[in-house]
Amino acid sequence: MEEEQKELHVFTRQIEWAILPYLKNKDFETIKRYTNDFKDEDIAIRIFDEDKKLIAASKPDNPNGILSDNKPVLFPTKENKWETYKHSIKNKMIGDVKEINADNNKYYLEITIAEDDVIGTIVKGQMTLMIFFGICILILLWGLLEVFYRTKKTFNGFEDSVIKIANGELDTPIDVPNLELLEELSISVKKMTTRLKNQIQRLTQLEEYKSDFLQNITHEIKTPITAINSAIELIESNNSITNNDRECFEIIRFQIKSINKLVNDILALSEIEVAKTEETKHFENFNLNSMIEKTIFNFLHLPVEINFIQNANEEFFGNEELLSTALSNLLTNAIRYSGSDKIDIILDKKDGEIKLSVKDYGVGIEQRHLEHIFERFYRVDKARSRQNGGSGLGLAIVKNIVELHNGKVIVESEPNKGAVFTIILPEGV
Repeated sequence: MEEEQKELHVFTRQIEWAILPYLKNKDFETIKRYTNDFKDEDIAIRIFDEDKKLIAASKPDNPNGILSDNKPVLFPTKENKWETYKHSIKNKMIGDVKEINADNNKYYLEITIAEDDVIGTIVKGQMTLMIFFGICILILLWGLLEVFYRTKKTFNGFEDSVIKIANGELDTPIDVPNLELLEELSISVKKMTTRLKNQIQRLTQLEEYKSDFLQNITHEIKTPITAINSAIELIESNNSITNNDRECFEIIRFQIKSINKLVNDILALSEIEVAKTEETKHFENFNLNSMIEKTIFNFLHLPVEINFIQNANEEFFGNEELLSTALSNLLTNAIRYSGSDKIDIILDKKDGEIKLSVKDYGVGIEQRHLEHIFERFYRVDKARSRQNGGSGLGLAIVKNIVELHNGKVIVESEPNKGAVFTIILPEGV
C-alpha cells in the first residue's frame, strides 16, 4: 500500500503538469476529455474547484473518493502544499489529493484507486511466488531423497566399521566406498586407525618401561634404605652413640625417612596416573562422612583443633582409600606449614557438586604461588619444606586423585588470612 501511495503521488504530479495550462485558461471541456481517457483504468481521477464542486471525473458514476463537502480531509504541510493520504475501510480506497493554484484560482486534483485492485495484484504475485517456491521445494526434496537413498547403504557399512573402531576394535577392516563423498573420509579413517594402533603400541611399551623402571629403581633404593635403617636401629640399641655424634645420627635418620617417603610418594603418584588411563576404575560405594571422620581420627594426637562441619551426608562411588589419602595430604600440609592451631573440614553439596574443603587460619599463601602449587616438587617455602620432611609431591598426588574421580581441586588464599583447599567432585561419579 505504501508503494502504491508513492506511485499515486508521482502520478498526481504528472497529471498536474498536464492539466495546469487548461485550468489557467479555464478550458474545462478539454479537462473532461482528458480525464475521460482514463475511464478504463484502475485509477479514478476527479478535479474540483475551490468550493469542492466536481469539474471533471474519469468515472462520473463512482462517487467514492477522498474529498467530500461534509468531511474535509485536507491538512497543510510545512511547504504550504495541500496533500493527503487516506485509507478508508468503508470504501476500500487509497489515494492522493493535490491543491493546484492557477491564476489565483484554487483547484483540487484527486486520484484514487480501489484497495481491492491493489490487493488482487499482490495476491496474484504471491500465488505465483508460492507455486514457484513449491515446485523448487519439491525438486529439492526429490534430489535430497535421491542422494539419501544412494548413500544410505554405503554409509551404513562405513558407520558400522567406525563404531567398532571407536569401541576399541582397531583391527576392524574399512572398505573404501565407491561413493566420492565418503571415499576420502574412509581413506583418512584408515590412516588414522593405523597411526593410532602404532601410537598405542608405543605408549604401551613406554608405560611398561616406566613401570619397570620405577619398580627397579624403587627396589634398588629401598634395599639400601632398609639396610641403613637396620644399621641405625642396631647402633641405637647398642647405645654406642656418643653425645657428640647424636646430632649427626638424628640427621641421618631424618633424611632416610625423607628419602623413604619420597620413594613411596613417587610410587603412589605413578599408580594413580596409570589408574587414570584405565577404562574400568576400581570404585565402590562408601559414605564420605565416615571416611572423613576416620581420616581425622589419625590426626587427633596432634596439638591442633580439627572441626568437621557436615552440611551434607553423602554416599559416594569412588576409591575410599585414595580420597582419604588426598584429605590426609591436605590436612598434613595445613598442620605443617600454615601455623594455624585450628582447621575446619567442611562437607557441602550444591548444584550437583560435592565440595570438601580444608580451611586453616594461618600464614596463607602469596598469589604468585597459587598457579604452581599443584605442580610436582613445587615448594612455597623450600627451606621449611625440607626441614619438615616434605617431598613436594603431596598436592600433586591430591590433584591426580581428584582428577581420577572426574573432579578438580582449587585453592583460595591471601597472606596472613589462611588458605582454603577445596575438592570438588561430581555427584554420582
